[in-house]
Formats: sequence, C-alpha cells, structure tokens
Amino acid sequence: MSILVDKVCKSLGNAKILDRISLYVPEFSLIALLGPSGSGKSSLLRIIAGLDKCDHGDIWLDGKKMTNASIQYRKISFVFQHYALFKHMTVYENISFGLQLRKISPRKIKNKVNDLLNCLRIADISLQYPSKLSGGQKQRVALARSLATQPDFLLLDEPFSALDGELRRHLRNWLKRYLQDNEITTIMVTHDQVEAVSMADEIVISNQGRLLQQGKPKKLYDQPINYFVGIFLGSLIEIPKLSESRNLKEKPIEDSKNLASDPIWVEMFANRSIHKYQFFLRPHEFSIKSIKLDSESTPAQIETIIYKKTFIQLNLFVTSFSWNLTIPIGYQTFQDLHIGSLLQEIYIKPRIKVFLRAYPTLTN
Repeated sequence: MSILVDKVCKSLGNAKILDRISLYVPEFSLIALLGPSGSGKSSLLRIIAGLDKCDHGDIWLDGKKMTNASIQYRKISFVFQHYALFKHMTVYENISFGLQLRKISPRKIKNKVNDLLNCLRIADISLQYPSKLSGGQKQRVALARSLATQPDFLLLDEPFSALDGELRRHLRNWLKRYLQDNEITTIMVTHDQVEAVSMADEIVISNQGRLLQQGKPKKLYDQPINYFVGIFLGSLIEIPKLSESRNLKEKPIEDSKNLASDPIWVEMFANRSIHKYQFFLRPHEFSIKSIKLDSESTPAQIETIIYKKTFIQLNLFVTSFSWNLTIPIGYQTFQDLHIGSLLQEIYIKPRIKVFLRAYPTLTN
C-alpha cells in the first residue's frame, strides 16, 4: 500500500504551486510533510486524493497508476484542515456515513463508531450537530469519520491544529498506534516540528513548491541539506570567524561522519573556498568552561547573560568580534558564570553543519 508521487507539477496562472515533486511513501508508514504556509503541501494532498488534477506527472497507489482515476477508486480518506463535516448530520451520523454507504451491518457500525467516539473523547457530543461544536471537537469528528471506513491511505491536513496541551499529546500517541495497528499508509501535513518528529517515520521538508529533503527525523536534524532545512527543524548557532581558525584548517574534524569524506569539506580546508561557507551547530552541541588562563589562550569575555529556564544566552566578546550563544547549561556552570567572566574553553562536538553562504533554497 505504498504511495509514489512522480514529477508532479501544478500551476495556477503564472504561479508554480508544485514544481517536479517526487515522493515515495512506503506501505504502512507515516510521512510528515513539513514546511511554511504556501509551500504546496495541501495542494499535493488534494492531487494525491484525486480532488485536483496535476498539470504533469503521475500518482501511483499500491503500484497502480491512479493519476486520472476518480476519488472513489483510490481508497483514500482525507481529513481536511477545515473539517468539511456534514452540517445536517449529528456527530454520530457524520462518523457512520461512510460505513452505511458500504452496507455494513448496523451492529458493526454501532461498535465501530462508539469505539472511535470513546478513543477520541467525543462520546458526550455524539448527538450534537457541527454548528454546536468547537474547532477542536470538529477536528476530532473529522478524524473519526476518516478512520471509520478503514482506508488503505490516509491524508491528514493539520489534524491537531485546533487542539491544545494534554489532549493533543494524547491523540498524537493514540493515532500513531492506531495507524500502525491497522496498517494504514499516511501522509500528514503539519507546521508543528514536535508533531512531525514524534509521529513520523520520515519527514519531508518543503518550500516554494519543492521538496528539499526527506529522511528520518534524526538524520534531517543532524545532517540538514541546507540552512532552510536546518533552521526549520530547530535552532542553529553560527560559529563566527571559523575561516580564521588555524587549528581547524590544519586538522579537520575526523569524527564527523557527514563531513570528513565530503568533497566540500576537503575543498574548504585546502584553503581555496572556505570564505564561501557558513558554519553552524545546534545549541546542545556546545559546552563551555571558565578556567584559569594560560599564555596561549585567546579568551572570550562574557558581556551579557540572559537566563531562559533551561537555556542561557551569552553575548561574548572574542578579540575583535562579538558572538551571541544560546546553549543548554548545567547547574554548576550556571553558578560559575557572571558578566566579565573569561571563557578559556568552548567545546564543540564534531557535528558542524556547513552551508554555502548563498545556500540553495531549492534542490532536486
């Protein structure tokens, strides 16, 4: 029950909505499509579902070409961002509607609908109409309706955007288990990085109608293909003046799997083009230490300190430049630091991310 999107293009007037999109979703897996508003995520879901037609390219479902197939032949359920509930039906009737069309027995319909009502915590509103429901309740009804028919494929467009706190966490965990247990291949559109990382088998980052990178959450976090992907999944801290670091030029970080054998890394440290690149780390990839100085040290002096719960923001002055650094910090180091402290050592784990200064925002 895999999904294959092959070089799909879609334009509205002169605006390219989707530009040669190719995507593979293995059977029974959950792929999170993550990107800013206007990047074409919802348009791609509508084309996969058969609600819209693409200008070029093909859609394959379970190995069958379905580009021009009607929606009723695709065995897809779609949870729309704006719910699309039947206004003249109660919650119970909305959820049971698809089962009734399939001529399922009344007893089985009742059992299935009641089970979903309880799991999604909406049993108490089963006889109400959509006009009486909150956004979060409508969202859960739409999700229950999509799951009731036991689809082969599920497309979710911001399925938890109207939910908050504990309920949102509960439903994320419940839905992930449900999809695994029922072997439903799923694509989920979201703006929420936590949602994507906690639920998805793989994440796809999109921007401006193109897919930039696809992979396991940890791989995308540790090895982003460009600055946009890196910053979209979490904070990045630039390492200033790295091109002037004699030690780093002479001794590349050999433990870094993604850089040691990379041609870009080799080229930079041959002193031919290091000025073309920027260098970044995640906040947790730093640690700092304030100790006595020696004659060979070039210390960094703390100019300002801002405490942010489990993080600390430092403004450092190093020789001729300033450096803003926000890092997680342990209690002992927290106690030792104060304005005017001289930092002898800033430890950097071997996970430097290297991007072109004019980094490519789009990749094939």
